[in-house]
Amino acid sequence: MRFLQLVTAGTLAPTAVAVFRLAAPLGALVGALAAAATATAVLAPIGARVRFGFQDERRARSSSTLAVLFDLLWMTSMLAPVTTLLAAVGLAVAHRLSLGAACEVGVAGAALVAGYGVLVRRRWVRRRRVELEIPGLPAAFDGYRIVHLSDLHVGSIDRREEALAWSHAANALDADLAVITGDILTTGTAYHDDAADAVGALRAKDGVFACLGNHDYYGEEELCAKLARRGARVLRNEGVAITRGRETLWLAGIEDVWRGAPDLRAALRGRPEGAPIVLLAHNPDFFPRAREAGVSLTLSGHTHAGQLAVPFLVSRATLSHFVTRWPAGLFRDGAASIFVHAGLGTTGPAIRLGAAPEVVEIVLKATPSGRGRPTASGRGHRSER
Repeated sequence: MRFLQLVTAGTLAPTAVAVFRLAAPLGALVGALAAAATATAVLAPIGARVRFGFQDERRARSSSTLAVLFDLLWMTSMLAPVTTLLAAVGLAVAHRLSLGAACEVGVAGAALVAGYGVLVRRRWVRRRRVELEIPGLPAAFDGYRIVHLSDLHVGSIDRREEALAWSHAANALDADLAVITGDILTTGTAYHDDAADAVGALRAKDGVFACLGNHDYYGEEELCAKLARRGARVLRNEGVAITRGRETLWLAGIEDVWRGAPDLRAALRGRPEGAPIVLLAHNPDFFPRAREAGVSLTLSGHTHAGQLAVPFLVSRATLSHFVTRWPAGLFRDGAASIFVHAGLGTTGPAIRLGAAPEVVEIVLKATPSGRGRPTASGRGHRSER
């Protein structure tokens, strides 16, 4: 928490200057007090905001609204140095450079960007379609459609109503199979029923399956039981055969690498020889082991695409690049592929910029050549609430 406060304090100068200038007509002392009050309003609640996210308990919606509004203020101050620099460059080009004016314009711009990320982009879910050729895929599964969700983080911030909307958006695709690659919850057990309601609303011809993420290991046995009662099966180092006539697609799921004990060998036990494998593994860092074991397609999440990324370059320029080689999107290594879902919910500050939440339709394609060529497309839409 102190580290976050120190980092945030280092970004506060433009905001403090802008507030001082706005209040200065009432007197220099008033301006100074206003700037100090703004700095306090940003720095003091950080500890409480962190605890709010990591000690997720049943809270009134008003508490969640206050947390999101604080995130708006917090992210404005964090983005202000960048937007102030851009404003300074623009004013310099116009030969009207002024430090105070640059701060005012920069903070206003930061507030607009943060407002978009917190209030709009975070709730603007895109539908994405990915077509992927799978070497050795039986003709019976050519065109097989999987709807992929991940990182719902049902809790105080991303509530039951939002999660139900995501499930309804997935159902509209009428897919053959629905999967969730972990982090169904944020923390704790208070929102088990809400999460189960949202996941239980999913529908697919061959069923609904999930794996656990690192945030799900809070009363996970109870969580899995509640999901099962609502028709969703959590694969915990186990697999299931999806059949079309005499042909089989093996769907496997493993425990999370951070909190569980992943056992891919157990997840593949009983697989018919030659059946292509689709693996649900929350953390994409498991991909090398999956590739070595002959897994055709690994579906993961965990990264949230960093939540902050350069628009249209999310697979190349995102905060998640600092923690994994597979930050978001589709990657291929030989005959093996991995798709890393950008997530639907958030952790930490409730913001998304350049890293859209998504409902993904994955279409498996048979290929006689033995080597696939992935293609992807996406379109945005506002979730109906």
